Amino acid sequence: MTRKEQKSRKEPEYDHDTPTEQLANQAARMTKMDKPAVEVVKNESSWGEYNLPPSKNLMLKKSKEIHQQLKNKYTGLKNQLPYYASRVCDESLQDDRLVEVGFPARYCLREVEDMHSLDFSQNLNTSSYVNVVAEPEEEEVALMGLKVNLADQTVYPASFRMHNKCVNIVANLWNCPKPKDFDNNGGTYAGAGTVGSTEACLLSGLALKFRWRKWYARKYNKSEEEVLSIRPNLVISTLYQAAWEKLFKYFDIIPKFVRPSYKEMKIDPEKVGALIDEHTMGVVCIMGNHYSGHYDRVDLVDAIVEKVNKEKGLEVGIHVDAASGGFVAPFQEYLPPWDFRLKNVMSISASGHKFGEAVCGTGWLVWRQKERLAEHVAISVSYLGGHADSYTLNFSRPAAGLYSQMYKFFRLGREGYTQITENMMAVAKYIRDEIKGMKGEDGVTPLFEILDDGDKGCLPVVAAMLNPDLHLPFDDVDLQYALVQGHWYVSGYAMAFEHPTQKTQLALFHDQVSSKTMFRIVVKSNLTIRLAEHLVETFHGAIKYLFEHGEGYSHFPHKQVNLKRSNYVC
Repeated sequence: MTRKEQKSRKEPEYDHDTPTEQLANQAARMTKMDKPAVEVVKNESSWGEYNLPPSKNLMLKKSKEIHQQLKNKYTGLKNQLPYYASRVCDESLQDDRLVEVGFPARYCLREVEDMHSLDFSQNLNTSSYVNVVAEPEEEEVALMGLKVNLADQTVYPASFRMHNKCVNIVANLWNCPKPKDFDNNGGTYAGAGTVGSTEACLLSGLALKFRWRKWYARKYNKSEEEVLSIRPNLVISTLYQAAWEKLFKYFDIIPKFVRPSYKEMKIDPEKVGALIDEHTMGVVCIMGNHYSGHYDRVDLVDAIVEKVNKEKGLEVGIHVDAASGGFVAPFQEYLPPWDFRLKNVMSISASGHKFGEAVCGTGWLVWRQKERLAEHVAISVSYLGGHADSYTLNFSRPAAGLYSQMYKFFRLGREGYTQITENMMAVAKYIRDEIKGMKGEDGVTPLFEILDDGDKGCLPVVAAMLNPDLHLPFDDVDLQYALVQGHWYVSGYAMAFEHPTQKTQLALFHDQVSSKTMFRIVVKSNLTIRLAEHLVETFHGAIKYLFEHGEGYSHFPHKQVNLKRSNYVC
């Protein structure tokens, strides 16, 4: 169609996608019509019912007038008045439709800041593992990274070299052996930066699944199509994080759970061995479960896996979920091997935004090698002006997390990460000792039972439960709410989980009922000893309050705590 023909072409009136109909809709809302504007516009007989102009031209004119009134309302101030003296601040934003006319920039900033002010204080949130510390210089580099799309390696080659440098740093930190194809792979270990450790866990699970399929087809002389109908299983502790629930649900993988003891929250290697069969694609070991901070004994599991593989002719591999421990364990002394020093460890994942100290949304995954692992999840991209391999589930993503992680690697170095780890462990010990010393009303019986792994060889986490021998009328969730009065957020939860595929509520531990509760305190780098002293004071005040009002809790039936795992895994 020529330009002249386009100009002469008559557009249909009140088409659903035209600006005319949009304005008509606005007029309808302003006149409080209870029917869609397009319906009224097309039905002239209904105009009188809504007291609208008796012609389409007047209808359009009225719409434009209303639109101009809105525009004048929000822009007529020309930024002269402070936000709280403007008409914008008394407008309800409950309407989920896009505003008709944009606000001045400083008004938008104030709107978002006011919304954020209703959140809990991030510095007093001991429920989450996510880092909240960023120097001004780190914020600058993160802002710089927001404008960089890491998926476009040809346009941002230097940024992607930075990505590969971070992968190499992490791989060396976890003692990854240099693979045979290291030089052919651009001098980079097989790995990827991810959006948190969830994406890393999903990628590692997929690599194990595809690796198992190839092995199963060879072992039992089956075609690839025949293997597609067989679901593999994954052996894992019930103390898993939400990422693995996504893997089971999204990728048709059967979970085989090992229930640990609540007194030692680590996976039992012997039970792992009993669950492995020809459909087992892998075993997950957790370096720092989010309930108590315990490290699974990866070395003992590795020995069991090696034994079972030899006895049954299997090729089961181990993935180490080091979401929290990946940037703590390398800086702790006297730990047994847990990383790529062990033969059957195929991959390791971690959250850079937890104890890696980067901004939220940063994760890392390293495979032992590309062959028969990373190669299964790689795709080749050529439509962006060059050739590149992508190992991630999502494609376009900002480089903010990468830039932040690179900054922290430069800023802290091994010495800085070691000192931060020692500081956090020391603060955790102080809190743990103070809680241990608290007594019941008789002044003799301990008020709390400590559930974490102690002062070393674990995450800087304090986990405990109110002493069940005291038969108190309140529980650890009530304690959580009482602590909120001192502005502290401490996570309390039931010892139960929801089966990811069967949707039934099950006990986390083999030796404790699911109705029991516990709590945890995550000690991050921002939780200094001075803040910890205030937290302990708040504990004393909360306990005093609960004892004074304890009978008020006794008439409640057992509390149905929200068991959704996503509330507790951060």
